[in-house]
Amino acid sequence: PRPGPALRAPLGAMLTSRNDFERMPGMALADSIKEALEEAARACFARAHAGADCQVTPCRERKFGDYQSNFAFHIAKEEKLTPRDAAAAIVKALPENEAIETAEVAGAGFINIRVKDAALAREAAQGLADPRCGVPLTANPLRVVVDYSSPNLAKDLHVGTLRSTVIGDSIARILEFLGHEVLRQNHYGDWGANFGVLVAMIKQRCGDDLQQMREAPLEEVERLYAAATALKETDADFARRAAAEVNLLQAGDPDALAIWGLLMEKTLQNCHELYRRLNVSLDESHDSPESAYREDLPRVVAELEAKRLLTESDNAKCAYLEGFRNVAGDPLPVLVQKSDEGYNYATTELAALRHRVNRLGAQRIIIVTDRGQQLHFQMIEALARKAGWLSDAVELRHLGYGVVLQEVKEGGAVKKTRFKTRQGGTVKIRDLLAEGVKRNRRASLERTPELDEAEREAAAERLTLAALKYADLKQRPEMDYTFNWEQMLASQGNTGIYIMYCHVRIASLMSKAGAAPRELESNPVLRVSHELERELLLRLLAFSELFADYENKLSAHVLCGYLHELASLYSQFWKHCPILTADAAVKQSRLVLSLAVARRIKLGLSLLGVPVVDRM
Repeated sequence: PRPGPALRAPLGAMLTSRNDFERMPGMALADSIKEALEEAARACFARAHAGADCQVTPCRERKFGDYQSNFAFHIAKEEKLTPRDAAAAIVKALPENEAIETAEVAGAGFINIRVKDAALAREAAQGLADPRCGVPLTANPLRVVVDYSSPNLAKDLHVGTLRSTVIGDSIARILEFLGHEVLRQNHYGDWGANFGVLVAMIKQRCGDDLQQMREAPLEEVERLYAAATALKETDADFARRAAAEVNLLQAGDPDALAIWGLLMEKTLQNCHELYRRLNVSLDESHDSPESAYREDLPRVVAELEAKRLLTESDNAKCAYLEGFRNVAGDPLPVLVQKSDEGYNYATTELAALRHRVNRLGAQRIIIVTDRGQQLHFQMIEALARKAGWLSDAVELRHLGYGVVLQEVKEGGAVKKTRFKTRQGGTVKIRDLLAEGVKRNRRASLERTPELDEAEREAAAERLTLAALKYADLKQRPEMDYTFNWEQMLASQGNTGIYIMYCHVRIASLMSKAGAAPRELESNPVLRVSHELERELLLRLLAFSELFADYENKLSAHVLCGYLHELASLYSQFWKHCPILTADAAVKQSRLVLSLAVARRIKLGLSLLGVPVVDRM
């Protein structure tokens, strides 16, 4: 295979060094509380309890306090006390602390803690100029390959590709932000049966004259593919020719390669144009098509044969792995080479794994496809590990996502089906973007008629991205979700537009106040004069905690939930806490608070692949 794309420096490494974030805003408060609890335990009990696990986490429900610790449970086990008794002793012995206002025993022995307003304000003010908003870099940076989007080319991108693209791009962005070295891979289909069908049809229609195909729009290629697929089902001779063309292509036949090259040029240009419109961080340097591994496919088969992992079945070469059986209970094989000596999806996946481990040095590989391929990747992983291509030191994770649904009425009842056009075809990403821009442009004309046309068009594009991407990413990846334009574009509720509106509101506030961010950073004084200010401070400091388990779950839905909660809380603050009409000290404090909110929204949306707007 060709060498992989040039390695890029992690985004986190460009922002700052790891040592700068040993005590982050929000985390410093938790550390201070932890130190106080440990000191109290040493004062209460004879043993030092150096090995006891003292964890301090935010309370799930704010009415119980700001932070909570289960430290007493660990102490009680050592001291042979009830957790409540151990917790009561620790609370009683708590030393004077600049962070802790009150500490109470709750439930079976939890310690609930309320933080002093001044400590909250001080922590938030110290982190105002931090571009990472308090998020530390990982202590264990890895080289991670993220394989996503992966469309079958020779046709326009459709909604089926959208989920892989949006979910995969958020994973790549967030892991890079956390300090990992991320290698993006777009392992698109350009070497399989779909191209054999097209090559056979183009030869039948055009003969040796390919000029008309060079001049034809992409829609014509799609029409040919649809016609060829239908013909394959009814014409046995054409089906044989299509299968033969796949083998000719994979064997390097000049005529087949010429048609393949023409199709690739036409469709790749379209593909990358859509990536740019979607603000996806994939570009041409990340292309890792099936065809890139064509010279390695015979080696894959030869190595598996040498390791005696292949069995011939009806002239095809298969691997039978322990634990994999079909519904009838029969052994389920991995087909590595077809009976006509052609290669398939499994062969290419195995070659890609070898390349990513041996050439790219991947320590972790994440593959984002629909959940229907789960069994396929389980078998590929099992075979790769048995062959020794994937060691225990390398993690392979297949992240299978759900499907996009729509509600349809049939016979008076509403049911959910796969999202398709009214004619029953797949919905194209280009058409989705066009519809979203049209609707956002119309809404913008109603809200802010003074915007010039260029700014309105740019805002409509970004708002459409916010609507589409947020609607997808607020779900857990494995879940299906129902597509609904009205819900996505709502200015209220849990939508990308609502969160974007919060950023626009703060940008407008800063403009009216004549407040420059650098001036606010130079004097980031925060005061708590209303309970909503306190709530906002707590939510601001919680931003750094969002990513604690991200590397395991690989889901942006927690970040989306945070952004919606923060925007909703700021809306209440806006309603109940005057800013521009407040006295000078309160006004300054509330402007600083607003700027901190805007920065978390901007950073959070950027990790989802959504650029913000200042007016809409």
